[in-house]
Amino acid sequence: MNYWKYISEKARYSHPLRLVIDGFWKLGISLRPLYLFREGLSDRAAPELEGGFEEYELGFLGAQDMGVIADIPFRNTSLVQLNSRLREGKKCLGMKYRGELVAFTWCDFDTCNFDGFRFNLSEDEAYLFDMYTLVSHRGRGIGPYLRYQIYRELDVLGKKNLYSISDCFNTPALKFKMKLGARIIELGLLVELFGKWRFARTLRKYEPRTENRKSVADSLDMKVL
Repeated sequence: MNYWKYISEKARYSHPLRLVIDGFWKLGISLRPLYLFREGLSDRAAPELEGGFEEYELGFLGAQDMGVIADIPFRNTSLVQLNSRLREGKKCLGMKYRGELVAFTWCDFDTCNFDGFRFNLSEDEAYLFDMYTLVSHRGRGIGPYLRYQIYRELDVLGKKNLYSISDCFNTPALKFKMKLGARIIELGLLVELFGKWRFARTLRKYEPRTENRKSVADSLDMKVL
């Protein structure tokens, strides 16, 4: 897929204001309004795949799969970084169709850590991040289906409370999370100026914090990077 097709797909699935914010990024100003979600199994009906995916396989990926993820165009995560995630105990649930990887999502059992937003996790918690469906397979319900499956896998491991962070203008992510019963618990803003200064603020809290739980931005200090 060439660059212009990539941009076209991004415009198709993104909120127009997100494209404007991306324009500021080119000037050295990064503005990221973010939602903190609480997710997990609920009474919502399990999402179904579009027809034609009966031959899919679902399972946790290993080091032998990281090269495939690292080679996906226009992603910025190297093979070294992916293998480091596995060594740190993070897990990656993947979906393959006829042996080809079509989607994956990562989970962390130790910390919720996203561009400076950080808090430690309890025994019954996990942080979901880096959810990705290959462009050629989008629009077929794979994202919600895979998300629900990781809820089930983590529930077996005793992880009942799951957290994730999404850009407020990432329309596809917001839609499938809400469809699965995820709840927005905080709104925050992450600002980075010219690659040197970074700070964050909690703008609104929609639900009371868990006991001893810090705000998504409480542990982030303004600092020179």
